[in-house]
Amino acid sequence: MKVLVIGNGIGGFSAASTVRRLNDRCDVTMISMERTPLYSPCVLPDYISGKIPREGVFVKQSKEYKRLGIQTLLGHRVEEIDPIARTVSLHDGQNLSFDSLVLATGSDAIPFSKPRKGIFTLKTLKDADQIVRHTAKKAVVIGAGAVGIEVALSLYRRGSSVTIIEMLDQILPLGLDRRGADKVKGILEEKGIDVFNGERAETVLGKNKVEGLVTNQRELECDTLIWSVGMRPRVDLARQAGIAIGDKGGIRVNSHMETSLPGIYACGDCVESTDMLTGEPHLNLFWHNANRQGAVAAHNCTGVAREYPGSQNILNVDVFENHVVGFGFTEANLRRFKDGSALGGELSGSDLSIIENEKDGSYHRLVIVRDRCVGGQFINVKGDLGLLWSLMFQGRSIKELLGMFENQDRMVRRSWLQRVKPFFLNAEN
Repeated sequence: MKVLVIGNGIGGFSAASTVRRLNDRCDVTMISMERTPLYSPCVLPDYISGKIPREGVFVKQSKEYKRLGIQTLLGHRVEEIDPIARTVSLHDGQNLSFDSLVLATGSDAIPFSKPRKGIFTLKTLKDADQIVRHTAKKAVVIGAGAVGIEVALSLYRRGSSVTIIEMLDQILPLGLDRRGADKVKGILEEKGIDVFNGERAETVLGKNKVEGLVTNQRELECDTLIWSVGMRPRVDLARQAGIAIGDKGGIRVNSHMETSLPGIYACGDCVESTDMLTGEPHLNLFWHNANRQGAVAAHNCTGVAREYPGSQNILNVDVFENHVVGFGFTEANLRRFKDGSALGGELSGSDLSIIENEKDGSYHRLVIVRDRCVGGQFINVKGDLGLLWSLMFQGRSIKELLGMFENQDRMVRRSWLQRVKPFFLNAEN
């Protein structure tokens, strides 16, 4: 059996290594445009800041692929997939056959402006290398999601003056509601990083190199622009092969991570997967989701049935030693959620409630729909967030939990209740 994997991110590596573990007789080949072994995009900001050396970004080394029996074609580009002939064509003229194919083609940073010296995105190790080689005295980061915040912190630690521009009315919009976001914004501003919400980048100044940025509200002098407004699934190969693309822009897959064409699977940033909370298709472009998707795809393409339980949205970022975590829905995103059928029917104002508490520099906020916690936001909270996360995705009833808190015998016998009770101190709200 021949299994081809296109892509060497965590989704592709998870798929290839799981195939090898399940069937040591399979011929497993991985193809990737990048020339390096697996690295973690999550730690690229630490490399940029100088916190870790370049070699610290790598999760695997070339020898580990050999040890696992995974053949690699690094630095090779796939030009075409022929689903009828079961072959892929490479840029150098090679044609490789397959019995099963796993697409782990990842995503691209959304571009901005024409290329010129001083404009960067941060998606790949090559991007990080270019930023490290560049001397940034005055930097503007456009976009205040997790990646935008992290690269802003990295440049600040390298000695740059940093300004963050966010088109929405708050930072970290996917993980925090306005109150928590404003607390993080305050932390950034206390350290000297300017943050402007509700501003739109319009014009880059400078002919061959960046000299400034014009927004809809001001003109900023800068020599560096980091464009960080999100990622776009890389689906051109899939589309050319006749594979269905979902409404969100990712490759459409079923619960087995199989595409619309039999025997062709997909995982990672390129797919549109089911959201665990809502059961609806969504783009959840996170490392942990890609890792699990790759393993599920590998099981099914080798004949071992396995279903993907769904993806989860998780924010986890340190802002000047302040630990910020968010998972599930924010209140703002939930109010924009048109169809609430997956959460028990159409949502009304009375269906939403908030449990919120702030004490001694820590803050947490739980978003409740009817009798179910669907989101959590935390700043400097030392409690058992993993347990709370698990309860949320299990769909546990809030009323059931409150009843357990009142049962002293049960509180003694079940230590985990003691660990989650502090989150519900304001449950009467």
